[in-house]
Amino acid sequence: MTPDEIMRGLTAKNLELSTKNDELIRLVEEAAENKRVFLIANATKITALKIDGASVTLIRDLVKGDKVVADLQYKWDVSEGVLMACRERIKDLREQIGTYRSILTWLREELKLTPNQEA
Repeated sequence: MTPDEIMRGLTAKNLELSTKNDELIRLVEEAAENKRVFLIANATKITALKIDGASVTLIRDLVKGDKVVADLQYKWDVSEGVLMACRERIKDLREQIGTYRSILTWLREELKLTPNQEA
C-alpha cells in the first residue's frame, strides 16, 4: 500500500464512521420510541384484561399472546438488534482506522530508515 492509498482509505473510514455515528443517534431514538410504544400497549392490554376480570395468573400470558402487543415487542427487539449491529460496525471502523494509522506510522518509520535517494 502506498501512503496515498492509506490516506484515501483512512479518509473513507473516517467519513463512514461519522455517518455511522449519525445513524447511531437515529437508531437509539427509534429503539427508545419502539420501547415506549410497546410498554404503553402492554400496560393498556394488562389494564383491559384486569377490568374484564381475567385471572391474574393468566394476564401476562394473554398479553404476550396478543397480536398487537407481540408485534410491538418484535419491532422493539428488531430495533435493539439493529442498534447493536450499528455499535459493532462503529467498533470495527475504529479498529480499521487504527490499522490504517499503524500502517502509516510503520511506513513513515520505514522511509526514515531508507537512505535518501536523489532524483
